[in-house]
Amino acid sequence: MEKILLDTDIGGDIDDAICLAYLLTEPQCVLIGITTVCGEPEKRAAVADAICRAAGRNIPIVAGLDTTLQPIPVYPTPEGAGALANWPHRRYEKGDAAAFLYEKITENPHEVTLIAIGNMTNIATLFQTHPDAPGLLKGLYVMNGYFGREILPEPWYNWNAWADPLASKLVFASHVAVYRAIPLEVTDQLTIDADRAGTLLPADSDLMRAVFDFGNAWLESAGKLTLHDPLAAVCAFHPEVCRFERGSVQVETKKQSDMGGTSFSADPAGNVEIARDVDREAFYRILSQTLQGAGM
Repeated sequence: MEKILLDTDIGGDIDDAICLAYLLTEPQCVLIGITTVCGEPEKRAAVADAICRAAGRNIPIVAGLDTTLQPIPVYPTPEGAGALANWPHRRYEKGDAAAFLYEKITENPHEVTLIAIGNMTNIATLFQTHPDAPGLLKGLYVMNGYFGREILPEPWYNWNAWADPLASKLVFASHVAVYRAIPLEVTDQLTIDADRAGTLLPADSDLMRAVFDFGNAWLESAGKLTLHDPLAAVCAFHPEVCRFERGSVQVETKKQSDMGGTSFSADPAGNVEIARDVDREAFYRILSQTLQGAGM
């Protein structure tokens, strides 16, 4: 069994909700807490709580930071939160996500894997406030970075880095026993048409009905589903679905035209492993079978 903390900007893109649903149904997962980040984290916490309740689970949740270490020109809001009216949930006020994460980590030293699938603000704050935290973690899995050959159309395509470049820089410099990053060029391989989503991930349980209720607005507007965040979660339990390369990651925090841009230097002594490719069929099989177990 693996003790997991999840830091998420749930409430917009459906893949955060799918990621949470996977963790709630993964037999090896003991989900000990959730923190939310990005604009209106209180609503994001309520969305996370509603999905947990749909799975019959009561998970500790803290609404974290909506301000960033390095300011950006937007304030993203959770457009999927309109579905809260359809599902029981708690109301949340802003809390101290870093303190909550640190409490859980120190209660379970060297036993907790932290999965971060939003901008890195809560995690960077945790590491700045409690410098011993990285060394007390068992593992850190982040959905962050882009190391592809093609230039991105806009820097914000690499959202989790762009949305707080300084936070990403600090987190990518940290040292954790197992530190793995799942970048955009790998998760882009896990893109399917929106009309296939219901086939791969049937809404045959309250949990999956909640996931689609909160995520359908995004799914319909995007016309496709890219399973960015679920890959980070699946890799925490099944790292063999990706091939990783060890090295170090640099993050651009000054040049406006490449703000949040990430680059990788291979180094056997590096502090982070980045995913280089993914076994798509194995990933789809694990995700689909695990989530279908929610309906049993």
